[in-house]
Amino acid sequence: MAEHSTEERNGHLRTEVKLAAGEKVALCRCFGSGDFPFCDGTHKTLKSSVGPVIVSAPKEEKKED
Repeated sequence: MAEHSTEERNGHLRTEVKLAAGEKVALCRCFGSGDFPFCDGTHKTLKSSVGPVIVSAPKEEKKED
């Protein structure tokens, strides 16, 4: 499961999301999600064309010996 942390830097909030290999998440861009920074679909209720950004971590390649 994706892990996230938010910290303040120079007066601005910065959120870092760590994904496991092969994991895929939808990140909120409308800033209305109750599960921020992850998308919960709130953007669908807003009069906006903003939707989530989909981020995926590549799967680990198996190394052959």
